[in-house]
Amino acid sequence: MSYLVLARKYRPRTFSEVVGQEHVTRTLANAFASGRVHHAFLLCGPRGVGKTTLARILGKALNCEKGPTAEPCGACSACETIAAGSAVDYHELDGASNRGIDSIRELTDAVRYQPAVLRKKVYVIDEVHMLTTEAFNALLKTLEEPPPHVTFVLATTEPHKLPNTILSRCQRYDFKLVPATRLAQHLDRIFKAEAITAAPGAVSLIVRESGGSVRDALSLCDQVISYVGDAPILESQVAEVLGVADRALTRRLVTSLATGDAGAALTAVDQACERGLDEVQLARAIVRYLRDVAVLQVSPDMVELVEASSEERAELAAEAKGLDRTRIQQMFERMLRCCDDLSKTLQPRLVLDFALIDVATIEPLVPLGDLIARLGEMERRLGGGGRPASGQGGGQRASVAPTPAPARPAPPPTRTAAPAPVAMAAPVAAAAPAPAPVAAPVAVAAPAPAPVAAPSFPSIPMVPDDPLAAWDQILAALDRAGKRMSLAGYEQGRVLSWTADMIELGFPDETHLFGEMARDRLDEMKTFLREHLGRPIQLSIRLLTTAESAASPRRSVSETNRERAVDEKRRRESEAREHPATKLVLETFGAHIKEIKTDV
Repeated sequence: MSYLVLARKYRPRTFSEVVGQEHVTRTLANAFASGRVHHAFLLCGPRGVGKTTLARILGKALNCEKGPTAEPCGACSACETIAAGSAVDYHELDGASNRGIDSIRELTDAVRYQPAVLRKKVYVIDEVHMLTTEAFNALLKTLEEPPPHVTFVLATTEPHKLPNTILSRCQRYDFKLVPATRLAQHLDRIFKAEAITAAPGAVSLIVRESGGSVRDALSLCDQVISYVGDAPILESQVAEVLGVADRALTRRLVTSLATGDAGAALTAVDQACERGLDEVQLARAIVRYLRDVAVLQVSPDMVELVEASSEERAELAAEAKGLDRTRIQQMFERMLRCCDDLSKTLQPRLVLDFALIDVATIEPLVPLGDLIARLGEMERRLGGGGRPASGQGGGQRASVAPTPAPARPAPPPTRTAAPAPVAMAAPVAAAAPAPAPVAAPVAVAAPAPAPVAAPSFPSIPMVPDDPLAAWDQILAALDRAGKRMSLAGYEQGRVLSWTADMIELGFPDETHLFGEMARDRLDEMKTFLREHLGRPIQLSIRLLTTAESAASPRRSVSETNRERAVDEKRRRESEAREHPATKLVLETFGAHIKEIKTDV
């Protein structure tokens, strides 16, 4: 007897057995219970979530000897023949193979005849979005008013490709991806029925790689079972078969990156790549792991938001307590950028290694609130040390501070008044330099806006009316400062937006190389802007897609200069052609213009 794959062996036979689609099965069960069954159904949703399975259950429910019923018996001839695919009145058509008008014309001719055996004829058209426009039009009338003995079930993964005339004639049901918890429970039941032992981590990894598709999950189970044989299924075995990173490897990588151990991270990646793991899969696994840690940091009680077993969630929760949230955010942003870079490079290993080194050696960010608190504490210390020093001179601040200056003048009031002026004269004479220590903290705190090179751009407001002209001034200042070559590439960027605290640049698709160069020099450019604009300002760089490049009305300085040069050349050529002397020469000698050279 040939082997039957798990996806077919454990295919649901009733509405109640369908996993994760209660919003659909409950509606259909109530429709059968009340006798309000529609004549045309449209089942939409991603692959492997039960659309075709539900179409077969509908066929059984309509033709069961005990029905129509929401719970077909599965034992009568109608249920058995439909399940086996041998029912003469139950037709499953592939929309991709029968997409022409001739196939639909044959279908519309056949629906006029009464069923041969069953109570109703059921036509299931899978991937119905593949039909041609003519085929859809030929189906409209029959779909709207079919004979009473006919029911249509249309299934598709892309409902947006269906004409509105088809959508309006069907009762639509949208399927969704099965939640990880429900899918893990379903796999556990199947493993138990098959007498197979699987570790919770192995089941979680299969569920995660299936992406919410039941059929994909069961296909992966078949593959893993063939690999392990009769032995228990472990997470490491699943990771090896599927070529993905397991939790142990991901945890090792994240721990190495969080502690700044780039060597350990590179060693782990090297060992993983030797086993055949894909660099993109590794980077995505790190990003997903960091996301789970961040979720447990902000909401430890919302464990259902993390797709993992209970043991893995406990390990994640323990690790979330030991990692700084700011550090996690930095790592997540850098690794997410690495995932984008990996999808566009021909050297994925080099990109991943460099990204791991960057993440491991990144300097921790100090929160702005902590910096402000430190500056305030520094001001208080400097201010407190300066007042006692006023009586003894600025050079003895450390030795004078412990001695209470007001305590000594307290006894003299009982003495004669003569010494008093002398005692007062000394502080007055020493008080002259006193403002310097007091003013020093103010001068120390002021350097934040101190790069008062704002006069470099006196005509640039905080939000310029013409961002391109303002950016052109900044590029000219780069040239004067001798940094045009080191910051090459910024003249290719389009100024997408300019606010009081941020400038956003976009690089068209043909200048992505310059965008990468600009991104590498981002910190240097931010420093230059802060020094010359007189205030800190954020700089964002984005690589535009081909569609965005074409749709954006904005132009970079380089593009604007080229367009102006082209316009100027055309204007001069036009003037040369229209010049009376040129026309006279052409008419006199019967010549024609071959080329016009300009100095533009």
